[in-house]
Amino acid sequence: MNVPGRNDSNRDESITMNAAEKSIVVNAPVAEVYERWLRFEELPKFIKSLGNIERIDDTHFSFSNIRDGKEQRGVIEVIRQIPERRIAWRTIGDGVGLGVVSFEPLSDTATEITLKLRSVFDPSISGQSADEYLRNFKQLIENPQR
Repeated sequence: MNVPGRNDSNRDESITMNAAEKSIVVNAPVAEVYERWLRFEELPKFIKSLGNIERIDDTHFSFSNIRDGKEQRGVIEVIRQIPERRIAWRTIGDGVGLGVVSFEPLSDTATEITLKLRSVFDPSISGQSADEYLRNFKQLIENPQR
């Protein structure tokens, strides 16, 4: 018996899932860090590959970015929020992406942030990009005048 998707010679093997997970400690209270990350319109300040982000409603945002010299558009949907603990979202556009950011208070003035990214059809998702996003976010929080 041939089960679709198992040992099927016609199955598309080109679909790949790229994933990354990185953490960083930010010298700020968890409430401040969580609230700042929730401002999706400000993502381009620390995720430089993003262009404009506009709020559609409480859980949906339109975005644009440039990849390989071409503008791409899509929607970010916030799918789960646990105040001061976790934000999860998915992106829908030319590819599908998932993201989860978790916040762990280490003290009254320090928070560990863990960012997990997964993407189908986007080879640019890597540990290096997740690390860069977190370092940029840390700088934005700790040095707001820059």
